[in-house]
Amino acid sequence: MNNNSEKLKVAIIGSGNRTRKVYTPLFDSLKDEIEIIAVCDPNKESCEEYAQRLGVKPYTSLKRLINDQIINAALVICPIDIHYAVSIYLSENKIHHLVETSMCSTIQQGKLMVEKAKENNVVMRIAENFFRFPFDRIAKEIKKTNFIGESKRIVCYHDHTGYHNNSRWTYFFDEYPVSVQCIDHTMVTMPHNSMAHRHHTTENFTSRFFWFPENKLVVDQAANIKGMLGRTGRPGITSIEGTRGTISRWTTRNWFGDGEVRYCSDKSLMDGAIADEIYPIINEAENNCWTSTYVDLPTGKITYTNTNYHHSEESVKYTSPGTKNIIRDYYGSALRSAITDFTGAIKGHVKSEFTGEDALMSMMMESGAKESALNQGKIIKLPIETELEVDKKQLIELEKKNGINPMDIEQIIDQSIARP
Repeated sequence: MNNNSEKLKVAIIGSGNRTRKVYTPLFDSLKDEIEIIAVCDPNKESCEEYAQRLGVKPYTSLKRLINDQIINAALVICPIDIHYAVSIYLSENKIHHLVETSMCSTIQQGKLMVEKAKENNVVMRIAENFFRFPFDRIAKEIKKTNFIGESKRIVCYHDHTGYHNNSRWTYFFDEYPVSVQCIDHTMVTMPHNSMAHRHHTTENFTSRFFWFPENKLVVDQAANIKGMLGRTGRPGITSIEGTRGTISRWTTRNWFGDGEVRYCSDKSLMDGAIADEIYPIINEAENNCWTSTYVDLPTGKITYTNTNYHHSEESVKYTSPGTKNIIRDYYGSALRSAITDFTGAIKGHVKSEFTGEDALMSMMMESGAKESALNQGKIIKLPIETELEVDKKQLIELEKKNGINPMDIEQIIDQSIARP
């Protein structure tokens, strides 16, 4: 498809909480790019109620939706357990699709998703949004200037360690890591709930080391990332370390942090090497929507302008305990960026920032880290070519949990899988 003026005819697959609270407020700003035709969810009550809200046709069967031949694209916003099956089925029927994060449950599933999309000339993308947040956007712009010298190390503590952060690191370095090493630590805690249905008596801490080409290293560490038990909440601390300075961010309140560029002048380098020039990173917003991020450096003003401005940001709220009243003015724009990247790739006028192969590498980094921890910190080479023990265990756990073979597409696509 290469008609830039033709709207994509889109189905929303999944009518749950994230669809309603995060995606729905963006639809008005996307109306020139997509036309929502249908909602598909095996939960009949939820599907019909949400479809009525949008004024579109409800489907409780993905097969019936495809058979009606009314769509050419889909937004897949359903439990991770079924991402693989839904993606494969859509690719087989030549439907372009954007899948929520994480990509899927195992590396094998991810590989098949990428292969099936290519085989059918389908655009399959993962809606990864964390590298599209203001700090990561401006950090990459600063990196291009070489102001702090070459950045060979990133240290991150208590941000979104896992698939999201994996994607941040490949985005920043513009390349894939060559290995991962991970050590986990579990300790008993006081009994506590992260949500009403999620009870905990222990806490796991993970410390991950991703080696990139030419001696570049990412150290990514976190225990619980929700800020429970007094731990540092997101976005934690990120330190991008160059040869004569640092791009730094630290938490000021849940989901928000201040950032700055810390620079050592020639004089400072010869007298203690303590940063003597500090340049704050400024985020700007209008009507509750992020508009730009900038930093004034001696070499000139560095700006990242948000081209995915939209309305209704006040409706996009994080609903976890402790942050119910915080509006993340950047969050909707980051997701809209993923959606417009997807639609642009379909129409042939955008080179995707995060391809299916990029998404697969983030899966490999995640499974590789878990495999390393399972083997007492063994170094795992990337990319991964063989099936890992952690992925085998994951498939067994999914079948036990859902009562369905997680690789059996026909069994899965019309099943209602509860979110964990």
